[in-house]
Amino acid sequence: MEWFDAGPWERLASRGKSEAEIAGHALLLVFANGAAHAVSAICPHHAAWMIEGGIGDRFIDCPRHQGRFDLATGAKLRGPDCPSLAVFPTRVREGRVEVQLSRRVTRP
Repeated sequence: MEWFDAGPWERLASRGKSEAEIAGHALLLVFANGAAHAVSAICPHHAAWMIEGGIGDRFIDCPRHQGRFDLATGAKLRGPDCPSLAVFPTRVREGRVEVQLSRRVTRP
């Protein structure tokens, strides 16, 4: 697993959320409860874009089916039966948000 740069901490903190594609992963970066979080940008239930959902201190809502997921664990907190939302370790180093990911191999 490698750490990848996801952008300036200050920008994420001021915007609250932003999408990024890093190492072949579609991610949603979220500033909530004073911390950076990285989750899958796509809901595992109906492939909705999570950036359109609401965010609380410890959760994110799917805009399509009102499912709610824990930002730290990805566990479903409410909504229809669906898999957990993928979450990825984050850290802030030297003013930059970093996300730990496995490098995906893209085949032609």
